[in-house]
Amino acid sequence: MQSTCTSNQRAPLRGFTLIEFAIGMFLMSVLLSAILTPLTAQIEQRKVTETQSALAQISDALMGFATAHGYLPCPDRMTGPGANDGIEDLNAGGTNCAVAEGNLPWVTLGLGGTDAWGNLFRYRATTAFTDRANPFRLTTAGTLNVQCPAASCGVATTYTNTAPAVVLSHGANGYGAVNGQTRAANIAPASGDELANADGNTNFISRSPAAPGAAAGEFDDLVVWLSTSILLNKMIVAQRLP
Repeated sequence: MQSTCTSNQRAPLRGFTLIEFAIGMFLMSVLLSAILTPLTAQIEQRKVTETQSALAQISDALMGFATAHGYLPCPDRMTGPGANDGIEDLNAGGTNCAVAEGNLPWVTLGLGGTDAWGNLFRYRATTAFTDRANPFRLTTAGTLNVQCPAASCGVATTYTNTAPAVVLSHGANGYGAVNGQTRAANIAPASGDELANADGNTNFISRSPAAPGAAAGEFDDLVVWLSTSILLNKMIVAQRLP
């Protein structure tokens, strides 16, 4: 009797080497980066669009308030009694504003108070347009300026120097805004153009966005303003003027 002996030969098992594992992780990180980078950009663009829509609604609300009352609302102060509560703040006599610039009085207007990044909108109005004792007339002109300096736009550009009111979002970085949740002031802007939108004077900057490190400085503010002509026309149509 012939016996046969069989042996099972198994192929040696081979696991990932450290090099192969590292290559795999690198490829995964590249793939995730390729997916997440445009996704992040899309999310930010959606927030910009949402905030632009809110600013357009704010402009309409300010026009509506003026036609209903005969004057624009006062800002909500950023410091002091009643600060950051969304209600316009009047002076002691109740005839004009306690502050020239502050937050948008969103409660007074019946609107949401924050932009898509959770910060309060900044608002300034020409004093002659917020005066209760002496309502504005057809000859009243705004005094707020919105421009883009030559250093930022190549050629100095003035968009308006007669705006009755300016409203702005301090953008994604939120520099210069009041946080809508904590009601605390964010850090001050570092770039000159963003600082111009938070320094409390009558000059504002509107220009294309720029990333940190850009030659003209970082900028992501979104700025809108009322037109004196359009506001006066709406007042005439509503028979509030002349």
